[in-house]
Amino acid sequence: MKNIKKISPVSVSQLFGHIRSMVLHHHHEWGLVSLVAALIVLSLLCAIQPGRSALVVYPAGEIAAQDVVADRDLLVEDPQATQMRRDRALALQPMVFDLNKKALESFRNESLGLLDDINKRGLDDAGLEIVRLGFNERHLSDVSGTAFRTLASAHVQEYMLNKLIPWMESTLSNGVIADMRQLSSTDNAAIVRDLDSGTEVLRTQAGGLSDLRMFRVALGRKLREDTGLNQRAKVVLQEVMPLMVIPTLAVNQEVTNQRNADMLAAVEPVFYKVQTGEVLVRAGDMVTHEQQLKLQALFHAAPDLVDLHVFSGCVILGAFLLLGLFVTPSGAKGTVLRTKDQHLIALLLVGFGASAWGLMWLLSAMSSVSAAHLLAFAFPVAGGTGLAALIFAARRYCTVGLLLSFFVTLIFRGDLALFFFYFMSSMTNTWLVLRSQNRQDVVWGCVPLFLWMVLTGIGAALYMNTEVAALPLLLLALFVNAVASLFLLFAFSPVIEMMMGYTTRFRMMELMNLEHPLLQELMMNLPGTYHHSLVVSNLVEAGAAAIGANSLLCKVAALYHDIGKISRPEYFVENQFGGPNPHDKLSPAMSALILFAHVKKGVETAEEYRLGREITDIIQQHHGTRGAMFFYNKAMKLGENPSLQDYSYPGPRPQSKEAAIVMLADSVEASSRTLVDPTPARIRTHIETIVKGIYSEGQLDESDLTFRDLNKIIDQFVRIITGQFHQRIAYPEAVKAKEKAESKPEAKAEGRQEAEDKAEARAAAEDVEELKPEWVMTEGDREARKTAEKAERNPRREEGAPVQEKKA
Repeated sequence: MKNIKKISPVSVSQLFGHIRSMVLHHHHEWGLVSLVAALIVLSLLCAIQPGRSALVVYPAGEIAAQDVVADRDLLVEDPQATQMRRDRALALQPMVFDLNKKALESFRNESLGLLDDINKRGLDDAGLEIVRLGFNERHLSDVSGTAFRTLASAHVQEYMLNKLIPWMESTLSNGVIADMRQLSSTDNAAIVRDLDSGTEVLRTQAGGLSDLRMFRVALGRKLREDTGLNQRAKVVLQEVMPLMVIPTLAVNQEVTNQRNADMLAAVEPVFYKVQTGEVLVRAGDMVTHEQQLKLQALFHAAPDLVDLHVFSGCVILGAFLLLGLFVTPSGAKGTVLRTKDQHLIALLLVGFGASAWGLMWLLSAMSSVSAAHLLAFAFPVAGGTGLAALIFAARRYCTVGLLLSFFVTLIFRGDLALFFFYFMSSMTNTWLVLRSQNRQDVVWGCVPLFLWMVLTGIGAALYMNTEVAALPLLLLALFVNAVASLFLLFAFSPVIEMMMGYTTRFRMMELMNLEHPLLQELMMNLPGTYHHSLVVSNLVEAGAAAIGANSLLCKVAALYHDIGKISRPEYFVENQFGGPNPHDKLSPAMSALILFAHVKKGVETAEEYRLGREITDIIQQHHGTRGAMFFYNKAMKLGENPSLQDYSYPGPRPQSKEAAIVMLADSVEASSRTLVDPTPARIRTHIETIVKGIYSEGQLDESDLTFRDLNKIIDQFVRIITGQFHQRIAYPEAVKAKEKAESKPEAKAEGRQEAEDKAEARAAAEDVEELKPEWVMTEGDREARKTAEKAERNPRREEGAPVQEKKA
């Protein structure tokens, strides 16, 4: 716990400021408005609830005409059962009585006072009559004079003082209530409180609790058991003594009511749990009281047309998910999300959300709720995420998949299992799409996608406690999902390409076909540029894969990055093949303009052939704002005073990692041709120098490449360039020719010449064999191969034979 640091207000403000800067890094014209509108529309679709008119309530005892299925989770209270539970609890709650010490004292004073009055005034009949009348008046009784004469006897008074009054006091101190019927609702139990000591004792009838009637019965039993009294005395005492008894327990109604209220508040109501998809009543069944309660609760729980709580929650949660389109975990700003990108994402979200909403209502109208929940597995969220994967990078298509899974799950009233199924299916589909090299691979990818859906779908069904009989319907829904996802990719990817100008993976794989008119023209008319583009494409593919960039986009852009040279191929050194250099007759400024023009011409050609915005941007940015230093220095040597800005490409600098990789590969490949004795160490030093030079010029400042990325790219460039400059072994024909030429002075020059010719022919043929297939070769390549093959067909000569017969 000591390592946990408190987040200060400053750090929180810095966090929000950082997020705000990353969001503002992207384009926010009408694109952000469309995303916000899409969020509101999807939240409304999630919040729209079925109306009460669609619910049917049957009274208890009636026959249901149709199935009624719960569309939400509910807890339904049963008022009758709850009241019965409270009554039972109330019956177990004892009443509270306070022990009345004054009643016990009153009995003692009254009984002893009676004896005292008899002894003082009852010595004659007149005095005894006065005592009798006073007693009867106090107690509203009619005790006879004969009874009082019995009480005046000495042995009766002695019995009263020694036995009867102490016993009665003891019994009264234990508690005597007025009438036991007071406890009829509490199982004849009471809580006796002694206010003086502050103690409480639970007393029951079995534990000695009694009322006045029971007290009289106990008194009679006591008297009958005593053999020292005559019958007359027992009758008199049975009549007189109870008249002086007052109940010693008084009900404290206030405390009793308070405790009853507390107890009732603690009693939990009786609820029936209703789950989504539960059949509350089936058609043809008689509705029970419990079912009626559930139907009524479902009816009353039906919200308004739009549930504002659901709407507000979806807006807040969806806004946080949308931040994933703009914010990167590393804190870097990432590739700019253009306005049309935001429009496309909003269109995907709204399109799939509206389709899911329509399908949900259609399924609810045509089938039961339980079947509709299973058929929700047929909705192709994976297809929508696959479309996003054709265009966007991993972080953005994952965010799109998360948004689609979240909102479609809410629209279908699904749970965590359905959300997990949607999201995992989406990620599986994107993994298959991104590894497809052609459309046939995408078709075959439908098989593993379906198998993965079966695994996750069955897991979700088990989580949802789906019946075994419903599994065939689930498998059908999963099959429809896989086929529909495949159909969406083929149906909408060309539409997105044409209407919004995107270059999808399918389009880029088509552009990689060497039969494309632009590549054919490069191959036939600009073989040097074509070979350069092939090598650059290999470099950028390896570099992009190493840092997690879009390797396919890099490779395709590298193939077309120099198509602007088609208009003037002879002005570029790789196409001159040792011929005259037209730049020798031009001023440095004019040469620089021709050099720069190939970028502008490349952009125009890319737009003419509709290569796509991504490739066109890389063509425009692959030189950045670098300077044409050869012509700049040439102008300096001619005595001019040139401006470096006039000898620099118009730019812009690379705006993405892919464009930056193409720039680096283009410079590395072109400059590596000048290496002398290219050992691996010299190649690495050379490549590091080129890359560091480009970085120091600030050309990579807007591309988000890190030093770690640059190191990985350099390693890949070194590996590929080193492979191009691999060493070759000397062939036997060349070695023998050289030895023969050196052994015979008269044939020395001829032998050396023939050996060198054969070695060069063999090396040229091997280079052509490595770098180009037959149908890619130029005419010069084919001539080199023929020469090498002709040299191989010559028979080996003996030791002293002439080395070159044509000389003779």
